[in-house]
Amino acid sequence: MRKENSTFNTHFMSEPGVQVLHNNDYHGSSELEGFACYVVADGLLSGNDNRKDISARLAVEAVITAFNAKPSIGKRAVSKYLEAAHSALRGSKGKTRRRASITVVVTDYQKLRYGYAGNCRFHLFRSGKLIAESKDHSMSWQMMEDGHLTKDKIAYHEERNNLAAYCGTMRAFSPTVSKAIKLQNADIFSLFTRGVWENVDAYDILSSVQVAENDPIEASNELERLILDAVPVDGRVENYTACFVFVDKVFLDPEAKKRRKRIIILSVIAFIIIVIIVVVIVLYVNWRERTRSEMETAYLNGIEHIHGSNFVRAGEELQTAYGLAERLRDRRQMNNINNYILLVDAVVFANDHMEGGRYELAMEAFGTAANRARYADNLALNHIESQRERVSGLIDVHEYIFLGDTLADIRDWDNAEARYLSARSIASRLHYTEGRREASDALTELARRKEQDLEEQRMRVEEHVQAEVAAAEFIIEGDRALRDGDLVGAALFYQIARDRYLELGNHFVVDSIDQRLASIDVRVVQNEHQLMYAADYVTAGDEMMAQGQWVDAKRFFLLAREIYANLGEEDALNAVQAKIALVDIYLAN
Repeated sequence: MRKENSTFNTHFMSEPGVQVLHNNDYHGSSELEGFACYVVADGLLSGNDNRKDISARLAVEAVITAFNAKPSIGKRAVSKYLEAAHSALRGSKGKTRRRASITVVVTDYQKLRYGYAGNCRFHLFRSGKLIAESKDHSMSWQMMEDGHLTKDKIAYHEERNNLAAYCGTMRAFSPTVSKAIKLQNADIFSLFTRGVWENVDAYDILSSVQVAENDPIEASNELERLILDAVPVDGRVENYTACFVFVDKVFLDPEAKKRRKRIIILSVIAFIIIVIIVVVIVLYVNWRERTRSEMETAYLNGIEHIHGSNFVRAGEELQTAYGLAERLRDRRQMNNINNYILLVDAVVFANDHMEGGRYELAMEAFGTAANRARYADNLALNHIESQRERVSGLIDVHEYIFLGDTLADIRDWDNAEARYLSARSIASRLHYTEGRREASDALTELARRKEQDLEEQRMRVEEHVQAEVAAAEFIIEGDRALRDGDLVGAALFYQIARDRYLELGNHFVVDSIDQRLASIDVRVVQNEHQLMYAADYVTAGDEMMAQGQWVDAKRFFLLAREIYANLGEEDALNAVQAKIALVDIYLAN
């Protein structure tokens, strides 16, 4: 309803200056139902740097985004909009630093508030007069305020761009935010960058407004003409951006008179209520005194029970005291008593865990209780530390027993016994009967398992020795077969022995057997070659017999017979012997 019932005519003008390649100014606005925001920004580049820079755009977009997210005309809100712009530039990634001057105006269509950082400016005109303006954060403006420079010289002074505050500064960001200014119909306000005020003054801007006759576009055109007519000697004009907002109609609240009447009526009612309250106060004060006395008594009783380590009773008294403090709405005492209640609850909780055998949880809970004690005058700290030591000992008992069980499982009997003895010693010192009994039972069981393990080891040794003897028998049989020339039988016995020794893990003997098998393989190859030679001799002998050369035939048959005899080839030996006998007959004739 505010925007619909008000008239704000707005126009932005933004152009690159003379002898400037890129327009590094930026502007933006957002006109919502209840609020409107107008922003101009000037990217800060050093000297005559003509690079493209997006600092002003980032700053303006950050302000508009922050405003749209949470529109408000409050001073803190305007400060947050400016801080959003500053954060956007500080967080931007690039080869150069992002820096910008900025001016923000926020209105609720009845009043406005402006904020700025740097040397972008704001002017508010009313009835042909400048009634409000921003102040630069420049060294030149400071010199003017100190009386060392006149205002009309700022536009040309060398320190006009030496800024103490701007978005993207590495120092603490300190923008300026104005108080709220109530608007009237026909007000005109303007935001503009240094490309404007370096070339025209406030009177030129006012004349542009007056010539425009309530048209912000005409005002912008006239202002641009004045800027370009005032080109300095060096011919350079900085980027210039300006925003004109003509307030033709301010929003009028139709409920204002009703609210004033309602305030008067409520004031009368409030006065009557106050008179009634005065009558009641005496009774209320008496009630508070009695309640406070009861609260203090219950509170002190709770403290005494804590000193006596009676935490259950202490909790009951403190709960009573807290309830009375709550009735009194004594926040300070409620917080104080609550600290003691939290302490008592933590101790009771820890004791319950300890009694239930949940020692890890108890240790953690006593640690929490110790932390709570710091907020309760360190009461019960001795009890807590004593209980923590006991719980630590109980944990040690069970950890030693557990470690002993683990060592016993891997048959580390001596270390397991040492852990069980440690557990029993600690349990005795803590008068922990159950732990002592458990450690003693573990020692008894350990002795039984140790004796059983020794017996099993003896039996395993005997079995191993028997297996070694049985495997050795196969080696002996292999050696005997080898001596008899039975290479196949020897290899079979050696292979059986090798498999037995592999099962026994005796790799030394396995290597010895492998050497025997390797020698058998060599002899087999050699025998095969000898048999080939013998077969060749028999063939040669047969050929000599066929040719009637009986002496040569017998010589070949004798060579073959020697090989067959050496290799134990009985069948082949008999066959060649028959051939020799036949040759002898022919030789006898």
